[in-house]
Amino acid sequence: MSTKTIILILICLTFHPLLGGSQGLPRFNNNTDQESLLVFKSRITDDPLGVLETWDPSSSLCNWTGVNCNVTKQRVTSINLENLGLVGTIAPHIGNLSFLSYLNLQNNSFSGRLPQEIGQLFRLRTLILASNRIRGTTPASLSLCSKLSYLDLSINRLEGTIPNELGALSELEDVSFMQNFLTGPIPSSFGNLSSLSNLILRSNSLKGPIPEGLGRLPFLINLQIGLNNISGEIPRSLFNSSSLIVIAMAVNRLTGALPRDTFTNLTSLTTFFVGGNLLSGRIPPSIGNASSLTRVDLANNSFSGQIPWLGNLPNIQILSLQSNQLVNDGADGMDFLASLANSTQLQVFSVAENQLTGKLPSSIGNLSRQLSLLVMNNNFFHGSLPGEISNLVNLTLIAFEHNSLTGTIPPSIGTLPNLQYIFLHENKFSGKVPESLGNLTYLAEVHLSNNLLEGTIPSSLGNCQRLQLLDLSVNLLNGTIPGDIFGIPGLGKVLNLSFNSLSGFVPSEVGDLNMVQAIDLASNQLSGDIPVTIGDCSSLLYLDMSRNSFQGSIPNSLDKLKAIEYIDLSSNNLTGNISASLESLKFLQVLNLSRNQLSGEVPKAGIFENSTAVSLSGNLKLCGGVPDLGLPKCDSHEKSRVVQS
Repeated sequence: MSTKTIILILICLTFHPLLGGSQGLPRFNNNTDQESLLVFKSRITDDPLGVLETWDPSSSLCNWTGVNCNVTKQRVTSINLENLGLVGTIAPHIGNLSFLSYLNLQNNSFSGRLPQEIGQLFRLRTLILASNRIRGTTPASLSLCSKLSYLDLSINRLEGTIPNELGALSELEDVSFMQNFLTGPIPSSFGNLSSLSNLILRSNSLKGPIPEGLGRLPFLINLQIGLNNISGEIPRSLFNSSSLIVIAMAVNRLTGALPRDTFTNLTSLTTFFVGGNLLSGRIPPSIGNASSLTRVDLANNSFSGQIPWLGNLPNIQILSLQSNQLVNDGADGMDFLASLANSTQLQVFSVAENQLTGKLPSSIGNLSRQLSLLVMNNNFFHGSLPGEISNLVNLTLIAFEHNSLTGTIPPSIGTLPNLQYIFLHENKFSGKVPESLGNLTYLAEVHLSNNLLEGTIPSSLGNCQRLQLLDLSVNLLNGTIPGDIFGIPGLGKVLNLSFNSLSGFVPSEVGDLNMVQAIDLASNQLSGDIPVTIGDCSSLLYLDMSRNSFQGSIPNSLDKLKAIEYIDLSSNNLTGNISASLESLKFLQVLNLSRNQLSGEVPKAGIFENSTAVSLSGNLKLCGGVPDLGLPKCDSHEKSRVVQS
């Protein structure tokens, strides 16, 4: 060994902050711990609960809130300040707490950067800084915390890459960088973390391939890398890992096909989320015997071919196959549905947005009684909706829209006590809207538009007091609008009865819908005056009463609709003047009053300043307004009449 090398080693030993000799930095002791904590406290700008008031140099630091000490040496071993609303930055002096093994600052508002000095904590085993506002890059010096087994930096504002040096932490068991702004690849060195159990990197901007070495980690049970930009094929090694319980890599740019035996060796796997990628090929037939699976998401990919037999999934709770290119050719094409009869824990099942055809079998009623969401929309199913669907007593949502279903809507749907959402629009259903829907006390949304429904609107819908949206548009409905509908207090989203053959007046009770955001009654045969009470719909954003036979004047009460953005009263028999009070509607973007019998001077302020936002054609007695409207000038008689009105 050369003289230069010996001198260099002696210098390093003398001045290393952890090993310091007689001429180096002072050794850390109890006083150093107190000084470091007081500096830490000084960087706290807000302590809403006053927890750091106990951090008083006149008392033993081992009695300070959140601080624990080694009994014999009286050195700080643990700091736990989670969920206290603290605001500030992390002082670099934290690195002087050389006996610290546990640091938890979770769920506060710490900002600034994570200090490099944290790498001096060579005894640190647990570091939890989740749910703060820490920014900047992750210090590579963390790799010097050789005892670190638990690292949680999730839900912060970290950027840059994950340091490759962290792959040297041989005792690391749990790692979470979830929900940051990290870029770059998953470090290939993570394949060396032989103790790793949980790796959670979801919700970042990571890119590049999945390291092959992750599949060879003997204790890895939880791999979550979803919501990134990770690309390439899923490493074959991952499909041979019998330890894995969770594989979650949805919403990335993964490509390729899943091997036929994907689920053969994943004997412990309960969760398999790969939805929202670019995967192709067939769904592996081995899925049908993966008896430990509880949650599977293959949605939003390009899987093709038949849906395999699914008969040995006794624990499955979520099965989403939607938005692929799956087919069900042949006489046994719907057998996958019958094969799920043994999956008694199934709660969510979706095959929506595929290329499935044929009739829905009555065996649909043999699905799990625990089923809550049944989603089969945007396929090519025809025939009737089996009445046996009423066997699924825990359904909260049924979605069969955008198919070619015919026949009547089964009245037995009204016996589903928990049903909240009905999506049956864009089909060819005929007959009446079932009166039995009025029995569904939890019903929130009814979508029955674009069918061939006829008859009257059942007044029993007024019993659905939790109803927020009712869309019966584009059907063959007739009769009057039941006043009961306007007595639904929660109808706060949409009431759409347009494109039917409804007649009669609009009840004045429409004003009771003070939470509704959209009312569309266009293209019916409604008549009478527009109710003055429409102005009481104070949350209204969209109002369309066009193409009816309304008469009388435009209610002045429309100026009470302060949030309104769209008004269409065109193609009616409205008379009288256009009230200048409409000028006050600051958010109004479209006003269509064309093809009526309105007269007098047109206002010039507010929306009337924008000739492209106002339609007045077909009202031959209107005058004035801004020049771009192209209306004739008003004579003095017309102006005086407007003033008097």
